[in-house]
Amino acid sequence: MSFCRRLKSFITIGILWLPALLPAQKFSIKWNDIPNADLEMKTFPEDTNASAVILGDVGNVYFNDKFEMVFTRHRRVKILSSAGYHWGNFAITYYAKDGQQTVTELEGQTVTINTDGTIRRDKLDKKAIFNEDVDGKFRRMRLTLPALAPGVIVEYRYKIYSQSGTFLRDWEFQTSEPTRVSEFRIEIPAILEYAMLWQGAEATRVSENENHWMMRDVPALRAEPFMTTPSDYRAAIRFQLAKIHWSGQSPQEVMSTWPQLATQLMYDDNFGLQIEKHDILRQQAVKLVTGLSSPEEKMRAIYDYVRTTMIWDGDDGIFTEVDLAKAFQTRRAGSPEIALIWTSMLRFAGLREAHPVLISTRDHGKIVQMYSILRQFNRVLTLAQIGTRQYLLDATDPLRSYDLLPEAALNETGWLVDKTNPRWINISSAGSLSNQITVTANLSAAGAISGRFSSRDEGYSGLFERRAGRDKKDEARWLAEMAEAVLDSMKISHRDSIHLPLTTEARFTAADYGQVAGDKIYLNPVLLQRQKENPFKQPERTFPVDFAYPRKLTYILNLRLPEGFIVQELPKNLTLNSLREGLQFRRQFVNKGNSLQLTMQLQITRTRFEPVEYKALCNLYDQIVAAHAEQIVLKRWDKSTGKEGEK
Repeated sequence: MSFCRRLKSFITIGILWLPALLPAQKFSIKWNDIPNADLEMKTFPEDTNASAVILGDVGNVYFNDKFEMVFTRHRRVKILSSAGYHWGNFAITYYAKDGQQTVTELEGQTVTINTDGTIRRDKLDKKAIFNEDVDGKFRRMRLTLPALAPGVIVEYRYKIYSQSGTFLRDWEFQTSEPTRVSEFRIEIPAILEYAMLWQGAEATRVSENENHWMMRDVPALRAEPFMTTPSDYRAAIRFQLAKIHWSGQSPQEVMSTWPQLATQLMYDDNFGLQIEKHDILRQQAVKLVTGLSSPEEKMRAIYDYVRTTMIWDGDDGIFTEVDLAKAFQTRRAGSPEIALIWTSMLRFAGLREAHPVLISTRDHGKIVQMYSILRQFNRVLTLAQIGTRQYLLDATDPLRSYDLLPEAALNETGWLVDKTNPRWINISSAGSLSNQITVTANLSAAGAISGRFSSRDEGYSGLFERRAGRDKKDEARWLAEMAEAVLDSMKISHRDSIHLPLTTEARFTAADYGQVAGDKIYLNPVLLQRQKENPFKQPERTFPVDFAYPRKLTYILNLRLPEGFIVQELPKNLTLNSLREGLQFRRQFVNKGNSLQLTMQLQITRTRFEPVEYKALCNLYDQIVAAHAEQIVLKRWDKSTGKEGEK
C-alpha cells in the first residue's frame, strides 16, 4: 500500500456525534494574546455543567535538523469554578530511559482581569515543578500554576524532544469539558511512514508531507456510569511507525504482523523466555499437585497458592521488571510477573495448554485489531485450556475466586500469545453478581419495626463485600442503608472461604420506620437494596452502557402486621421486561391476613446496551426507582364493621 493511501486509512471506533474536521493553515491561539471577552467570561451557556472551557489546544510535530522529533503543545483553559482547578494542575509524562525524551521550554501563567480592567499575569514558579520517576523508564513532570480561582485563564506550553520517530504522540480533540478549538499538525519526512488510527470523523489532508487538522466547538464527553473509559469515544488521532524508507532500499518494516509479534514476545527475555525457565517454580508446582488427579483440581490448587502467596504491588504492564524466580521469592510483584508465574506453574503441573493473554483494561481503552500495536495492551491474563473448556484467570487479588476476572479486565477482546497459534479471544467472566436479601420482621402499632435479615452474596457481590469487610466496618455499611435502624447483632460467615457464598445475618430494630398518622401507618417495604435514583442522568448517550457482568438482585420481605391493622393500599404487582429480554424487574405482593410478603427482583442478563437502547433503559430505571419509592398504607381495623383482616 502506498504512503498516500496508507495515510488515508482511517478506523472509526465508537459511534459519536462530532463537529466537522476542518483544514487549517495558522494556529488559532498565540501566547499572551487573550481577548478581554474570554477574561470577562463568567459562564458557558452552551454547557451549564462545565467547570472549565478549553479555549485552545494546539499541538505541533516536526523534525529538526538533527532529525530529532519535536512535539510542542500550547493549551489555554478558562476556569469557571473550583471543580476546574485540576486544569491548572497537570502532568507531562515522557520516556526518559537513555535520554530518549527530554522536556524543555516549559512555561505557564495564570491570567486575571482586575476590576479596573488591567491584566495580571502570575508566572509559573520553577519551584512548583516536580520531576518524578514513574517506573524506571518513564518520568512524570508535575506542576501547579499559581493563583487559581474561578474566572482566571491558565495557559502553558512546552516542547518534548525525542531521539526516535516511534514517539509520535496521540492527539485527543475532545476532553471532559467543552473545547472551543483544538488543532494538531504534523510534518512527516518522506523517509517515515505511519499508520494513522482515527476515532471519529475523517480529516482532510492538506499536503503530501504536512497534515493539519482543526476541530471547533467540540462538546464535552464526560465519564458516565457503566462505561469503559471516555477515551474510547472521544475524537482522537493515533499513530504508529510502520515503515522506514531508506534511500535506494526496500522499505524496512517497523510494525510487525501479529504472528511475528507473538514469536518475538515468546523469545523475549522479559516475557516468553521466563515461562519455563525456573526450577523453583517447577518444584513448587509439582509439590502442589501431588496426589491430585483432575486437571481442574490442579488448576485450582495452583491458583489458590498464587493468589494467597503473591502480593500484587498495583503495577500493570506486559513485560516483567524482575526475574520470575526473584519475584516468587520476594512474594511481591506486578501483574505481568504474577501472570507469568501462574502460567509457568500450570505448565510445570502438566497443564501444557496454558498461555499468556494480553489485554487492555477498561480504563486503558479498546483494542484496534487492524494494526499490531503492542502499546494497546497494558495487562496479562492467563488462559488454561482443559479439554474443551477455557478458563481465563487472574491471580492478583487474594479475595477473588478463580471464576472471576477483575472488572477492569472485562474489555471485550484479548490476544493469546503463542508461537504456533496466536489468536484473538473474547474476554468475559465465568461469574456474575448475585445478592439475595431476606427480611423477616414485625411492625408495631407505633410504627416500630424489628426482626432479622440475611444477605447472601455470590460472585462479584461476594468479592465486593469481602473487600469492604476488610476494614471491619460491617455494621456501619449496613446502617448506611438502614438509616433508621439499630443493629442488635451481626454474624458473617465464609469471609475467608472465597469459593463459598458470603452470608450475613443480623437482628435489627427501627423505632420510627412506619409513619403513624391518625388511624393509618405509612411505610416503604424496601428496607434494603433500595434504588433511590436513576444512575442514567443524561438525556442522551452516544456510547454503549456496559454493565461488565450479569447481575441478579433479589429482595424478599416477610412482614407481620400490627394487631388490629389491615392493608388499605398496596402497590400493584409489576413486571418490566424490556430491551430484548436483557433486563427484567419483577415485584409481587402477597397479603394474607395479618402478614404481608414482598418479592422483588432485578435481573440483567445482557451486559451491553447500545446507544439506540439508552432511552428505553432510562425509562425502565425511572420505573424501578418509582417502584422502590411506593409506600404501603395500613389502616386500623374497626371491629364494629365486622370486616375480615384482609383487604
